[in-house]
Amino acid sequence: MAVPVRFGQIVWAEMADANGIRKVRPAVVVTPSDRLKEPGPFEVVAVSSQIPQPLPADHVLLPWHSQGHPRTGLNRKCAAVCTWLARILPSDIQGRAGVVPGQCLVEILSKVPRPQPTPKPPPEAEPEA
Repeated sequence: MAVPVRFGQIVWAEMADANGIRKVRPAVVVTPSDRLKEPGPFEVVAVSSQIPQPLPADHVLLPWHSQGHPRTGLNRKCAAVCTWLARILPSDIQGRAGVVPGQCLVEILSKVPRPQPTPKPPPEAEPEA
């Protein structure tokens, strides 16, 4: 059995970009560990080395080092793009890099869009007698 993924882990996964082109890229697992069920899908936030200046509000810079960061495993400047959510399967994972440090993960989660609640329909009017 494969090693399970966990919340906050950076994985290398095949996923589509905004144009639908699939490529292997790093991504941060944002599904809580207790909701990660094999072989079901889970959510990740894509990581990109294409970093606009100034840094957009939906980007979080991740720790890196040219020799590979000891915690994240990243070897170039990159950022989690918090609005680039994807749902992937364990079979999409090609490798594992490392783990996002706690403070970065808190910042990522604060910028991930939350689903809007479905509005309740208005109560039906009582028929008049």
